[in-house]
Amino acid sequence: MTIRAFPVRQLTGRGLVAALLALGGTVVLTPAPASAEAAVTYVDCSRPTAGDGSQAAPFNSVGQANGRTYGPGDTLAFASGTTCTGALAPKGSGTAAAPVTLTRYGTGVLPVIDGGGAPDAVSLTDQDHWRISELKLTNPASTLARRTGLRISATDGKAHRGYDIGNLVVDRVAGQTSKNSPTTEDFVQSAGIVTGASGTNSTLHDVHVHDNRISNTGGGGLKIRVGAMAVKGTGVLIENNLVEDVGGDGIIASYADAPLIQYNTASGVGNGVYPFSGGNFAGIWVLGDHNPTIQKNAVHGITRMSVADSQAFDCDWGNTGTCTIQYNFSRDNIGGFFLDCDGCGTIGAAKQVIRYNISENDCRMSSVSAGRSALHLYNNVFYCTDKKFDITLPDESVVENNIWVGTGDSRLPTGPGITWLWNVFQGVPRPTANGIVGDPKFVNPGTGGDTIHSVDGYKLRATSPALNNGSVITGNGGRDYWANPVSTTTKPHRGAYNGPGL
Repeated sequence: MTIRAFPVRQLTGRGLVAALLALGGTVVLTPAPASAEAAVTYVDCSRPTAGDGSQAAPFNSVGQANGRTYGPGDTLAFASGTTCTGALAPKGSGTAAAPVTLTRYGTGVLPVIDGGGAPDAVSLTDQDHWRISELKLTNPASTLARRTGLRISATDGKAHRGYDIGNLVVDRVAGQTSKNSPTTEDFVQSAGIVTGASGTNSTLHDVHVHDNRISNTGGGGLKIRVGAMAVKGTGVLIENNLVEDVGGDGIIASYADAPLIQYNTASGVGNGVYPFSGGNFAGIWVLGDHNPTIQKNAVHGITRMSVADSQAFDCDWGNTGTCTIQYNFSRDNIGGFFLDCDGCGTIGAAKQVIRYNISENDCRMSSVSAGRSALHLYNNVFYCTDKKFDITLPDESVVENNIWVGTGDSRLPTGPGITWLWNVFQGVPRPTANGIVGDPKFVNPGTGGDTIHSVDGYKLRATSPALNNGSVITGNGGRDYWANPVSTTTKPHRGAYNGPGL
């Protein structure tokens, strides 16, 4: 007796009954072909021959990997402990539920993708929903040029979204290190990781850059641009990255709606194998954003002075809403703690809220706002005993509840639009009659380390004159540097600490 196999979808209702009757015997039902399943493509550049991309016979070149288009749920995996040379530009997009994954397989040291001096070691253009992790990217060259480890671009006038970029090591990228003409744009487009949006209405959204280690990259560390002044990207979160010894800006978020930059460490910015060579740079800054927040970061050891910047933090031009810098630690940065640069380009006139930060031996703040920004500077610690303060403030500034420890030859700015309230001054002359003159009684000042958790020396002793007598501030964020609560009705301490006196 002949046994026939029928696709299940063809055998329903009366059709199934008829088939059974017609056979008069055993029926084998087979499922209809399913839609294509997510696939894993393997690449092992140590293999002598090119395979088909299976684990048993992996691709052995970047060129092969570039020749395949990847879809929802697909994975492109490089063998641990191997090096592939060439510019990786895989095609295709995933979905929010099933992104394309670019990662490694196997154990051991991270696989290396060496761009070999190409513009980008890895690049995605007008693609959506990629998850990139567990790779080492490098792109050295004998000369500097517009160059990155990873670039993600929107160029077609559309919104693109869904990028998780994490646990990468990016080292030795020969990007442009001079911001001076004629290489200005090459510098802007060079860094370890760069995202960008060009062309009218092109935007990037849902960009999560986290837990990466960036070093020795000309042009800077992370430059996350997701739109333009007229149309901004959304969902930008930059966190837990380590940026060190990069030849330019540490971290930038630009043209984004409510970007959040947090828990990053930037050290030695401006230095490295490809050191900064012209113009200006800063540690962590924002440009052209709406309501940006920089919080819980550490920036230290900027020793290379640029023309006017080299600060730890910067609210630059074009920001709107409120630019908030809070709960950060900075020390020993030659350009100082903070730059207000709304007057450096297109005016955004964002309110600038700088609160609960600790600055050790930065000694400098600079303003180029020309009266366009309003600054509220409160409950910070400014400790500068190795040289005199060099402070300029916007024409409209309220400075309250801070602790200033400085040298007798320092002079803090005064003017008709600058208001000083409830500060503590040790060493540095008091700029107005308001404020306490005396030792704030820190636990152990001047002992900050390399992280945001290394500043317990700036807590206050029980004998401090700064306890419970500061100004009550509405909308104060609700917590101090150490997450102690801050009331909106009870007088807080002055400085960044609001816990019990020690």
